[in-house]
Amino acid sequence: MSPTKICSAFVIVTVLCVTRLVVAGPSELVSRQTAARQQGGAVLFFASYQGILREIEFNPIIFNEVLVNQGSAYSNDTGMFTAPVAGIYQFVFAAQICRGNHNNLWHFMVKGEQRMVCHAQVSGGDTTLNTCYLMVELKKGDRVWMSQIVGSCAWASTISKTITFSGVLLASEGVSTLGGRYGSSCPLPSLGRTKSIVSVSAGQSATLSTVAITMLLCLNLLD
Repeated sequence: MSPTKICSAFVIVTVLCVTRLVVAGPSELVSRQTAARQQGGAVLFFASYQGILREIEFNPIIFNEVLVNQGSAYSNDTGMFTAPVAGIYQFVFAAQICRGNHNNLWHFMVKGEQRMVCHAQVSGGDTTLNTCYLMVELKKGDRVWMSQIVGSCAWASTISKTITFSGVLLASEGVSTLGGRYGSSCPLPSLGRTKSIVSVSAGQSATLSTVAITMLLCLNLLD
């Protein structure tokens, strides 16, 4: 085979390899997203406290009415959330402040440490709903709960549900549970299209392989 044909064959094989990598990209990306979702699944909870948190220490606060607990990561026996998988989580605490002069302090507790303070103060006959947010990266088995410092006061009724604690898994294994990769503005393909993407990729790879083999055979015949 002449040097020209050898070079041509080399170029064909190189183009084929590069194209296969590009075609394989979407299916690999979907596979990572699928694996991450299967591992983490949907994890979210919303619980409320019925009654008054009056001026004494609560550690933890046990939110005894569980309204949502997908993934079963929150326990209304202990008042603690236990991360079922490693990932980035967001938690929200809300409390209706009691009337009167109270120095209200609540803490987001992460692995037994005070990670963030939630502070609110009103005077006289005023009251307000205080809401605090915490976003944190957890390992599997890490626990998160709320605590109240002495002197704080919040109230709720069975109807108002104005003392609440909630949380959601935002991302696990580098993939957002909301449908996109965190750290990137490019959305991932929908999981519903996984089969079609994989089948198209496989078909394109097979077609490219056939074309390359045919061109190589033609070069040998012309030699």
